[in-house]
Amino acid sequence: MKYIEWIQRPGFPGHFFALLMGASLPFSLAPYYIWPISIISIAGLFFSIKQLPSRSAMWRGWWFGFGAYAVGVSWVYISIHVHSFTPAVPAVLMTLGFVAGLAWFFALLTGTYQRWFQHLPHAWLSFAALWALAEWFRSWFLSGFPWLFIGDGYIDSPLAGWAPVLGVYGLSFIVAASAAWIANVLSEKQRPAGLGLTLALSVLAVPWASGWALQHIQWTQPISDQPLSVAAIQGNIAQDRKWLPEEIYPTLEKYRSASEGTWDADLILWPETAITVLYHQGKEYLGFLDEQALSHQTTLITGIPYQQGAEEPYPGAYHNSILALGSGAGIYHKQKLVPFGEYMPLPESWRPLLAFFNIPMSEFRTGEAQQPLLHATVDETDYRIAPFICYEVVYPDFVADMAKEAGIMVTISNDAWFGRSIGPLQHLGSARMRALENGRYLLRATNTGVTALIDAKGKIIQAIPQFEFGVLKAQAQVMQGLTPFTRWGSWPIILLSLGILILIRLKTREVGSSAKECL
Repeated sequence: MKYIEWIQRPGFPGHFFALLMGASLPFSLAPYYIWPISIISIAGLFFSIKQLPSRSAMWRGWWFGFGAYAVGVSWVYISIHVHSFTPAVPAVLMTLGFVAGLAWFFALLTGTYQRWFQHLPHAWLSFAALWALAEWFRSWFLSGFPWLFIGDGYIDSPLAGWAPVLGVYGLSFIVAASAAWIANVLSEKQRPAGLGLTLALSVLAVPWASGWALQHIQWTQPISDQPLSVAAIQGNIAQDRKWLPEEIYPTLEKYRSASEGTWDADLILWPETAITVLYHQGKEYLGFLDEQALSHQTTLITGIPYQQGAEEPYPGAYHNSILALGSGAGIYHKQKLVPFGEYMPLPESWRPLLAFFNIPMSEFRTGEAQQPLLHATVDETDYRIAPFICYEVVYPDFVADMAKEAGIMVTISNDAWFGRSIGPLQHLGSARMRALENGRYLLRATNTGVTALIDAKGKIIQAIPQFEFGVLKAQAQVMQGLTPFTRWGSWPIILLSLGILILIRLKTREVGSSAKECL
């Protein structure tokens, strides 16, 4: 009993408990998918702030967030230190600063809840609404970092049916509501019994049972009975050698020769920057690939760096791009850049520090919004393809917006930046959720893995393990129709969450006014 009192009091014992709860949260996500852990983790946080003043609750949330991000995204250290050649000490400091900064999102959540909603009726529901809004907020604030969304861990759970309806934030809302409700009931001195307990349990059971039922709805359908034959190449080229001048021709030859047995496929996908020369430098090689693909009536899609020419809007600017050749057409420039990989999320005035610490500054430029989709022609039928480069596939609304006009999605990546950490597997987990949310097949090609074909239910049909060279061959359906999430995006769950918070505040004000009139 004394330990429980410590948890709910201000001070380090409670903060340490929150740190442990936060550190456990990533184990509910990919690659572990022990999804009940997040319910325990969030319930623990909710219980620990129940008796705290708002300032102490804010710090408790910060410690929870620090634990979650320290375990869940510390792999950015590999990108900063190992592949960007930053000395260990500044790399550790930058990683800790990154984690500490992200932890403030949780501090804002718990501080807001405790300041404005903790003492109101249905406080557990307002906590869930704030959780969903907090995840949405960090998906776009300062360009966004949409990582460790708890809903991503429920793709194989009964709640998965809600993903095509409310998206990942909707799943997070239900999980947070379930966790807060459990913590609230267990902390009450007089717990519900009889009819009260039955009604209370129904509040918890309905969204879970509904999620299971929704899984049986087919929101999208194949355009035809004939699927596309697809192939994806996993080159497995070490990151420390990928960009060496002497590796350019061996790399190009590796992908060309690996594709020899795949020209009969309708669509062939190479990874992010599979071609390690700039677009204008590799025109002869690209011309050869274009002829080969055309002669076999197939579409080859590959990642390639692109530099704008003198006649373009930003001469000399670099883009991380994806290009369609052969029977396909189109080029797309990446819009969502990776912090610490393609740009440093630091103010302009801090750039001299990067040179002092020997931190190379990436110079990629963000692609324009509303770029045309890629196209692939198969048997005189034109299919539109939504392309996503690496980090872009973790943005739910960004993906949904592009999926509206596409029958199939592709994503390319070079997760070698993050070594043998859990980062690449978390990335794969997010790709699975995007396929489920939008009811689209998603073909994924990466340099070191995991290369995979994911179906419209978010299930992996076929995959090549990490750190293996391989060629994936499979059948993918081109889909038509829109899921509710593709059509409306995250707005329904955002408006629902805002509505809950407003109604709870207004209802409380009405009750207070009525009480004053009686007096």
